[in-house]
Amino acid sequence: MLFLSAPSATAFNNEVRRAIDDAISSVVGQQVLNAVYDHLKDHYGIADDEVPYRLDTLFDTLEKTFGFKGALTLSRVIARRVYGQMGLRFIELPNYRLQDYLEQAKKQLA
Repeated sequence: MLFLSAPSATAFNNEVRRAIDDAISSVVGQQVLNAVYDHLKDHYGIADDEVPYRLDTLFDTLEKTFGFKGALTLSRVIARRVYGQMGLRFIELPNYRLQDYLEQAKKQLA
């Protein structure tokens, strides 16, 4: 879904959730995505649809699972998908985490 104007917070977070699902499942597989969501629910009480609101915890979980560089790589893949859906130009920046990229996206859309 390409946005021609700034999306609502709900629409933005829905796109983030879709990008998280697509990116993680395409890079490491659906079973790993399911395991990440199970971990977030079991250890942090975060339901699947709440993940876009808890990106710091998602990043920490990805970092514990794949290491810092792996988490950064997945962050870039997710962010690239979100930026594409929003019609934004993605620029890779060193050590940017997912939440950093998405804050930049929100600023560009405002």
